[in-house]
Amino acid sequence: MAATKIKKSDTGQGAGNGAGGFRNRLPDMPNVDNQSSSSGSIGYLFVLTLFALVFVLMIPLVGMLYVDTMVVKREARQQMEKVEKLRKSIEEAQKKEEK
Repeated sequence: MAATKIKKSDTGQGAGNGAGGFRNRLPDMPNVDNQSSSSGSIGYLFVLTLFALVFVLMIPLVGMLYVDTMVVKREARQQMEKVEKLRKSIEEAQKKEEK
């Protein structure tokens, strides 16, 4: 059996770097600690007010739509009951005529 020797550079461990040389491949990140952006906060406030406006307008509209739907359902149910009563009265009248 022939033993193969593994070189230290083949294992991914760089010279004295315990992280396998991975840190050397990362790009440098910009320092953003002390940067203030006034446009970011204005944009945030704009989006926040836009959402508030949309919800203030949408909630009453959805409520009105729901109430209108309930009214239409109730009216349709009443009309169906009237039609059913008329159908029964017509059938009874036909039975009386046949006798």
